[in-house]
Amino acid sequence: MNGEVILTICAILTLLIFAVGVALVILNRRDIKRVVRVLGVCVFLMLMSGIYPYYAEETYAIGLTLVESMCAMLLNSNPGEILGGFNGFDVAYLGIYKTVLLVLLIIAPLFTVGITLSFFSEKFTRIVYRIRSDFKDTYLFSAINERTLCIAEDIATTHKKAVIVFALRISKEDIDAETLARIKDINAYVINDDIVQIGHTLRHVRNYYLLGTDSSENLDTGLRLYKKYNGEHTDKVNMWLYTKNEISEVIFDHLYETFNVRLINEEGLIARALATDYPLYDAVKDGKLSILLVGGGNIGLEILRTLTMCSCLGDDVRVDINVIDLNGEKAKDIFEKTSPALAEKWNIKFHSADIKTSNFTEVLNGIEPTYIVVSLGSETLNMETALYIRRKYGIDDGLPLIHALVDHKSIDEQITPNLCVSDWKYNTEHRKFESTPICSFEIKTFGSYEDTYKGLRIGASYRDCLAVAVNAANRGITAVDSVNNAEALTDLYNQVCFYKDYSDAFAVSIPYKLWLLDLELVEDGKGDVSALESALEICADNLRKHENKRYEAFMRGRGWAQMMTDEVVDGRMSNKLQKKHARLDTQYTEVLEKMTGRDFAKEDVRSIMNLPAVIRLANALYGKNYSVRKRRSL
Repeated sequence: MNGEVILTICAILTLLIFAVGVALVILNRRDIKRVVRVLGVCVFLMLMSGIYPYYAEETYAIGLTLVESMCAMLLNSNPGEILGGFNGFDVAYLGIYKTVLLVLLIIAPLFTVGITLSFFSEKFTRIVYRIRSDFKDTYLFSAINERTLCIAEDIATTHKKAVIVFALRISKEDIDAETLARIKDINAYVINDDIVQIGHTLRHVRNYYLLGTDSSENLDTGLRLYKKYNGEHTDKVNMWLYTKNEISEVIFDHLYETFNVRLINEEGLIARALATDYPLYDAVKDGKLSILLVGGGNIGLEILRTLTMCSCLGDDVRVDINVIDLNGEKAKDIFEKTSPALAEKWNIKFHSADIKTSNFTEVLNGIEPTYIVVSLGSETLNMETALYIRRKYGIDDGLPLIHALVDHKSIDEQITPNLCVSDWKYNTEHRKFESTPICSFEIKTFGSYEDTYKGLRIGASYRDCLAVAVNAANRGITAVDSVNNAEALTDLYNQVCFYKDYSDAFAVSIPYKLWLLDLELVEDGKGDVSALESALEICADNLRKHENKRYEAFMRGRGWAQMMTDEVVDGRMSNKLQKKHARLDTQYTEVLEKMTGRDFAKEDVRSIMNLPAVIRLANALYGKNYSVRKRRSL
């Protein structure tokens, strides 16, 4: 066969192998090791096809081609001699052919190394991670749990090119198959090493997520990271730290200027999402709001603090709060220790009852709730208890509202819609029973890991947008043109834990304030807040009184107490060390005004009058289009 014909056939074959390789890479793109192996095989086959014309006239042409290709993969070939052997071919594309062959001869040894390393999983993973992290923003997790997986999956969705790493002190063999499959789906790496040790360069941003179940361990890791990066490229280091300890807040509050740390209070996130998504004012009936919390653990008490703050609905609404726990006295003691001033000022009753006994029913008999939250030991127990409570109270004009804490979104998406009372009838024609839904149990779920942690990105919920805007407004920034400084304002919001918490709590309260004005927030694409501006011209002073009571509940819930007037020195109205503030009780306002020469009523009204600017700023910063309109009854 003519040499030029053989060359043409081999060129076409090389192209076909290349096309097959590209297709296989696309199919296996989430598995880096498999991609490397596939490409290595394709390079070897392309070498075989490309080199064959050189030996075509030899007796053992295929064998010689095989040996030469193997030598090329091992960096033991002579490219000059091989390429020179093609000079006798008279084809128009010879130059391109030789160039492609040269490239294959150059990269072949690299794929040999890559394939070899791919069988040494840990080493290969580290090398690939180091290479990619030099060019991409990196997200590092100190643990594998439902929290970190939800965040990682959200990152993989919103940042397609992100490098995601789980730095663990365990090997992949100790991870269950389902979790490994989720990690593979997002193309994340698992490295058996300390998270502090694996970060080596800061050409791009590094985001650390310290979200293990042990708060003390998270804190220790966070401090070691601070020590590692303090003073060097700290603008490229972000850290999220899961904690249940106030000590973390105290430690990192004075480090924010040199280190960007965001503390995650899971219970607080869940409680405020509940108060936002299922507002208390929907449960007001005949001027009464009766709240029942079943479960007085950490999450239950945090929900209690949040709902107490949100229950400030004006003088026309009477509020009762009841808490039922297996050990009601213990729950009460914990609450009085952590929020002593709140327990003194609000009408909160604690009851001891085992939900599995008739004693639970006896306690329920003495309560007529309109808003119920169930947060016990497991999502199954929560749902079972919610079902029992619904049967106990029934439904009258949609009340009481019942909410059950769940861990996984699937409960809400798959189970809850099917919680219906059905009428069963026998179909004689088809010889089977058929059901017709009569009514729903109307149980709302909240607090799933998916909702809680996929919403950590600022802007994921409108409440976050409002919180950033509130924080900016408190510092005199209300102009819409601040949109150009969205990132800077978001960083400002994340700096000091107290101010962040205050801003978020105020954002939660905004729909409640609007309810008092018979208004509501809606996403209608207009961004019109003129209705709010008009209402404030008339009702700003009344809203100020509501805000004072809400602020008092917020501060007392965080453990702050009233500072007496004789403790005010040089106009300083707070003592952060003792967690005391002079403006928690309005009965001291007049005396404080005389002592300081300030008009607190006017100051408070100005903050209320900022509400329209806050909403406009939140819309502008994050591209939202929320308006305020007259509330529409259901």
